[in-house]
Amino acid sequence: MRNRLLLINPWQTYEKSLESEYQSYIPYGLACIASIGVQQGFETKIVDCLEDETKTETDTHVRFGKTPNQLKQIIEDYEPNIVGISSTFSMFEKDATDVACLVKSVNSSIIVILGGVTATLPQIYEPLLEQYDVYDIMSRGEGEKTFQELLENYDSVEKKIKNLSSIRGIAFKSEGKIFTTEDRPYIENLDELPFPAIDLLDINKTLKNKYYSRWRNNPKDKKSIPIFTSRGCPYNCCFCSVHSQVGFRHRTYSIPYVIALMKKCIDEYGINHFHFEDDNLTFDVQRAKQLFREVGKLNISWDTPNGVRADRIDDEMAQLMKEAGLVSLSIAAESGNDRVRKQIIHKNLSTDSIINAIQICDRNDLPCIVFFVLGFPGETIDDIRDTIKFAKEIADKYNTINMIFIANPLPGTELSKIAEENKYFTKQMTNSDYFVAIRSNQASIIETENFNKKIIFNILREELDNDEYSVHNVAQPMFWAENEVAWSRAKKAFPKSSNRKVIWEWKE
Repeated sequence: MRNRLLLINPWQTYEKSLESEYQSYIPYGLACIASIGVQQGFETKIVDCLEDETKTETDTHVRFGKTPNQLKQIIEDYEPNIVGISSTFSMFEKDATDVACLVKSVNSSIIVILGGVTATLPQIYEPLLEQYDVYDIMSRGEGEKTFQELLENYDSVEKKIKNLSSIRGIAFKSEGKIFTTEDRPYIENLDELPFPAIDLLDINKTLKNKYYSRWRNNPKDKKSIPIFTSRGCPYNCCFCSVHSQVGFRHRTYSIPYVIALMKKCIDEYGINHFHFEDDNLTFDVQRAKQLFREVGKLNISWDTPNGVRADRIDDEMAQLMKEAGLVSLSIAAESGNDRVRKQIIHKNLSTDSIINAIQICDRNDLPCIVFFVLGFPGETIDDIRDTIKFAKEIADKYNTINMIFIANPLPGTELSKIAEENKYFTKQMTNSDYFVAIRSNQASIIETENFNKKIIFNILREELDNDEYSVHNVAQPMFWAENEVAWSRAKKAFPKSSNRKVIWEWKE
């Protein structure tokens, strides 16, 4: 019998007050790891707990996805030698740990490997290794080559992975001590990697799930899927957590590789809309333009949910994007104040570049979504008002769709470190707090001598609660000018949007 690898995307648990945040997704990272399992000759299976629409409630919490009994039965029937568990978001660490406990309860000899951001940041994985005996190995950072080496060192006779101390990019516990091996270099030639094993997912069940990608700007009657054409970002925004996983160096898949993967998704799964999830899709301007020329031949639509840099947009780029099927372009402006953007956020981007990119979108009748973040240590009330004023001005002049977030001190970020050092945290953070942190109408997570979140909320209400703007979702305010052109573009980007008036309500 071949060795068996089981990869699990855990269920997700929310406090009841936050259950509306939930949306299921395609576990793209697990599909990438699964392809390595297949390549190494392991019988490989993915269990995506979130493909199920099951919802389990207690008095205080809601869990989405397969139940423990359902997952236990799958583990018992499959009898895996190795189980890999994905923990992409630190706020769901407890769910991943519950799954690991379940695996070990079925068979304590199963080797359990945790991957994702939870397994990468020492402030998270070290306490887990100290507290629990259910994790055998933490796979830190980019996972494919690490997993390949782990599988290569699996001894099917002794039922163990050997030579752990010589495998780069992992952490493990031995004889009561935690060992962290040398960091693994990031993969330079991404084309070496096999295509994600999407065939091991029940993709049709996922796409039909009523929770799937429900807060994304998905076009109607489309089958949507995420895709990556590059990894890494050379910039250093203080709130961004991606570098722990994919590093600063910008690395790209070749355009033929990307197009071949897209064609496979189109031909085999009927995909006709792609979310380009790159952290810096247009960093290499000439490559991006050539990519969009090739994407334009596929007769699909697409969007950029993570936002692109404004200083990488010109008229030719915008035209190529639109001709290639771009539904909406997201631009990460972050702030309307130059000082905040450059000195506090460390985003080396000028206001002129932002305005230029927005004007280009407007000229090309391309829906433009602009991201802003408020509430950074070092910001003043006047700075915050500058950003809101700027957002209103571009909405009025260029019909942008503006989204406003509150700074979220994710583990491992400079923002978190600054808040910790200056005692700006209002409480000891829990998993749920990272959801609350980003919402404009709930309790402050960061308070400085200059502001707290309730002050920010009241300013937003003062500036936006009027007939000049259509505002959607006060928890994460999105707004555009109340005019025909803006509404037309908003409907292209967010087909489900309505003109229902929101209630500006603060929740303690």
